[in-house]
Amino acid sequence: MSSASPGVAPEGKGEVSVGEGDRAIQVFTYKPKGFSNGPIFFMFHGAKRNAEDYRNWSIALAEKHHAMVAAPFFDQERFLAHLYSWGGILTKDGKLRDRKGWSFPIATEVIQTILKREGNPKRDHYLIGHSGGAQFLTRYVAIEPVTAKRVVAANAGTYAFPRLDWDWGYGFGKLPNEFQNEGRFKKMLETPMTVYLGMADTLMEGENFDASADANLEGKVRLERGRNFFEYCQKLAKQKGWKFNWTKVEVPNVGHDANSMINDLRMEKALGN
Repeated sequence: MSSASPGVAPEGKGEVSVGEGDRAIQVFTYKPKGFSNGPIFFMFHGAKRNAEDYRNWSIALAEKHHAMVAAPFFDQERFLAHLYSWGGILTKDGKLRDRKGWSFPIATEVIQTILKREGNPKRDHYLIGHSGGAQFLTRYVAIEPVTAKRVVAANAGTYAFPRLDWDWGYGFGKLPNEFQNEGRFKKMLETPMTVYLGMADTLMEGENFDASADANLEGKVRLERGRNFFEYCQKLAKQKGWKFNWTKVEVPNVGHDANSMINDLRMEKALGN
């Protein structure tokens, strides 16, 4: 692969790696011809771990905005389901894991490294995720520093509501004290984010659908859970007098389909344009 300097993505489709050894993350990229000072869209895949598909589905969007795409691949071997979408902070039985194994800081390293390699750490960038990738992003905004212009979370299966009486994944219970405070919730609700929902995302089954009792407290189907999450957070911000920098965008006639969500005309609104 020829590129201008080590780690810089080539024009067209490419692949780069970020990090060392067992923390190395493969990133699928796309760069329009003549790309120079456009934004970067970081695309976060769902439970199928199909980062390459997410890159491919985003090419039309990239061309339209003269933007680069970077889709990090969180493989199944190192990042079992919750170790990816829930950040890997806790083990399955609720014990704290070593920070080195958390997926959130690894994503931050990918974002910052690619921005630097592309010549401008302050370049406009967006974080976009669907399904498991949206679960990842709606939790990421409470845990990590976010420098993106906007986070777009499409069709997440479940959400971490800013409340302590539900355990992590669904709420913030069982997390270390540093994450169980109002400052975290305030930061989360101030982060520019779009809850982006397919109005036909109403199936109550499927291999990656969480039908647990905890998940059903959020709503019966993904569409309802997304609406309830948005409403709960909007109310909380109002009660506390916090800034609420979220929007909700709904897409008619689209179900649990990343390609359709990414390429719907309403993505413009979701990006805040």
